[in-house]
Amino acid sequence: MVATTQVTGNAESSGRAGTTEIVEGNPSPTLHFALWCGLAIVLVGIVGAAAWSWGGRVDAPGPPLQIGPNVPEFSLIGADGRTVTNADLRGSVWLADFVFTRCSGPCPTLSARMQSLQSALTDRPEVKLVTFTLDPKNDTPSVMADYAKRFHADLNRWWFLTGDNEAAMHDLVEKGLKQTVIPAKDDQPIIHSVYIIVIDKAGRIRSAHDGLDPESKRLLLRDVKKLLAEPPDA
Repeated sequence: MVATTQVTGNAESSGRAGTTEIVEGNPSPTLHFALWCGLAIVLVGIVGAAAWSWGGRVDAPGPPLQIGPNVPEFSLIGADGRTVTNADLRGSVWLADFVFTRCSGPCPTLSARMQSLQSALTDRPEVKLVTFTLDPKNDTPSVMADYAKRFHADLNRWWFLTGDNEAAMHDLVEKGLKQTVIPAKDDQPIIHSVYIIVIDKAGRIRSAHDGLDPESKRLLLRDVKKLLAEPPDA
């Protein structure tokens, strides 16, 4: 189940089989114009390729991202069994999403989107990706590790975090990361946000985009690039 939360010159044929007429002489003004147009197109293509090389269409810089609340302190367990705290992310720009491994709804799509972001950020290893489980009782470190393998996660920079208390995890997500989560009840599975959020080097939430929207990748990469350019004490 899904709950959304928002924090935005040709040769001319003569007609006779097997023959072609070629007109010799000085190029016509039309040909000059065509050549210049062709050169302009090539130059535009070179500039465009450079802009796309970072991993997506580059928007105009625009205003700085708004500064949101600080992510509260937490201590969770990674898929490799090690303890992960805020201190491990301090100084890094990071992206976060929220899933549970038994989810048959949006979670696989969200994880695929995170996989795509991991690929787009290959040359930016300082950017981290963090996936929080909303079902820590079931999603043990080993279960999370198996889930990570499905999406070819690089566990050095894409962390899958779990804990030992569902209520505490949901409290962190709702109150700390400002995303919706409704616990499972009877035959209703966990309902949760499908947003991917962007956190800056100081641990502040700066933006959030709908992870199921194909346009979100461009927006997330844009925001990450802005935050990477900010000075550490911004």
